[in-house]
Amino acid sequence: GTSGAMQEGVAPGDLVVATAAIRDEGTSRQYAPLEFPAVADLTVTQALIRAAEDAGIAHHVGVVHSKDSFYGEVEPERMPVAEDLHRRWEAWRRMGALASEMEAATLFIVAQALRCRAGCLLLAAANVEYERPNGKFIVTEDVDQLARVAVAGLHQLIKQDRVDSPRLAT
Repeated sequence: GTSGAMQEGVAPGDLVVATAAIRDEGTSRQYAPLEFPAVADLTVTQALIRAAEDAGIAHHVGVVHSKDSFYGEVEPERMPVAEDLHRRWEAWRRMGALASEMEAATLFIVAQALRCRAGCLLLAAANVEYERPNGKFIVTEDVDQLARVAVAGLHQLIKQDRVDSPRLAT
């Protein structure tokens, strides 16, 4: 999916492979206590990293921020809880969260509850921390590289599964 980059080194158009997600949303709390971490499956994550490396596409690997409110991120000053949003954003940014998006934490928790695998590949569509001189964000919506890496990662995962579990080859 798409995301807003949170770190200076993550440029619009870069990909982000999430290893885990900050659970700053409500849905995952209906599946597991907040103390249970939202973590991506290691084999899926490794396949996505390899696919990005093989394609020579700029990518970053680490923790992302999952939220419910898009406008709480891009226009926090409009919200009644603006001070809290700014304070928390700065804490996550200082901890190294790479990007903010709206699904990963829920997908990771639901996958864990269902005992299946989930991973997350994101396009940094913009970097809300760094605006252009005219005050507008540099935004990219080109998801072609994202789709190519996701498909290549899935292909690698299928090949690896067939090696690890030959019964899956049929």
